Formats: sequence, structure tokens, C-alpha cells
Amino acid sequence: MKKSHSKWLFFCLQNKMKILFINFFLFLLTSCAPAQNQKNMQIIKEFTFSTGRFYKEIQKEAAKTSQIRNFKIILPTPIGEEEFTLLESNVGEKRVPGFYTFRGSSADGQRTISLSLRRDSMNAIMLYNSQTFYIEEVENSKDKYQLYLPKPLQNQENDFVK
Repeated sequence: MKKSHSKWLFFCLQNKMKILFINFFLFLLTSCAPAQNQKNMQIIKEFTFSTGRFYKEIQKEAAKTSQIRNFKIILPTPIGEEEFTLLESNVGEKRVPGFYTFRGSSADGQRTISLSLRRDSMNAIMLYNSQTFYIEEVENSKDKYQLYLPKPLQNQENDFVK
């Protein structure tokens, strides 16, 4: 096999492995995240959010730059709405087409968020006053989301170190 062919083959395999890893990562994210079972979560707030409009805004920004920075989004929190400044944080060296990931923080830096976006869905994890809240789309709905706190598991021992 020619040297140029082996480089091309290596390049193709490398890209396929990245795509496979990203698909596996997305699978883990969606399957291991707290399930939307009403008895396992304490719903703090339900709200309307246009994922399609947000996705289009992100696509416009992505066309301008290799990494999206200082993108502002307003999301509900346990005590009202708050603006978060987002910074794109890609899983690999390049963006995965149709999938964006962000880290963000409030203006004072006290609250943080990790957000993933696809054309038709958004998920987020918010650290707010030392508690972890989740934002997910309400099952069987369009553009309706909920901010919730998972309920503690019953009969689970404390796993802290003394």
C-alpha cells in the first residue's frame, strides 16, 4: 500500500472513531441522565423555550467563528430568571455537525451551567447555590421545558467521608 493511501486510511479511521465516541457520549448522556419520572424529581418550574430559534442563533454565530464566546442566554433558576454567558466547549478538536456544547456562568460567576444543544432538543445542568438542577424538555411536548431537582434515593446510605 502506498504511503499516501495509508495516511488517508488512518485519517478516515480517526474521524470515524471520533464520530463513534461522540455518538457513544451522547448515548450515555441521554441514557444515564435522571429519567423524567415524576416521582423521582421535584419540578421547580415549567417554561416555554424555542429550541429551534435558539439553534438557528447558534448556527449563525458558529458560521462566524471557530468557537462561540460570550453568547448570552436567559434561563429560569429556582428564584427567577438569570442571564448566563456561554462559551462553546467542543467534545473533540472540531465541532460535531448539528451538536453544540457549552459551559456558562452567571454575571457574578456564582452559578454555572453546562448545556448541550441539538436541532430539536436542549439539556442543561445548573449548579445553583451548591445544588444541581436539571433542565430537560417535558416528555411528549414541543418547546416546553422543566427545571427540576432530583429527589434523593430512598434507603441509600450516606456516601460521604468522615
